[in-house]
Amino acid sequence: MLCTHCSKAFGANAVKDQRGKGLNGQIQCPHCDAWLGNNPILTGLKIAAFYSGLAALVYGYFEPEMRGFTTPLAIVAVIVLLISHMMDHLRVTQAPEVKEVDDSEHRQKYR
Repeated sequence: MLCTHCSKAFGANAVKDQRGKGLNGQIQCPHCDAWLGNNPILTGLKIAAFYSGLAALVYGYFEPEMRGFTTPLAIVAVIVLLISHMMDHLRVTQAPEVKEVDDSEHRQKYR
């Protein structure tokens, strides 16, 4: 996975903490401690498009007279599935706290 806050890659085994359940689940980046999660609307749309496309294909296979309706429905469902899959990526839901560093000595050297 790729953290959208610090742009560092990490594996699923390196995840420090997790919160939430289902489509609202979030993980914590092991590098920068930012909370990352998917958009639940896009994830739900992706799931619905997959199962409606699959159901249309199966129904059209066993009922040949309905293929004029189920084939376009399956094509639209696959298009919606691909678009929602491309748009659904990890986003930062809570950024880590920024630690304030006192660098007054360093800045004083250059004055």
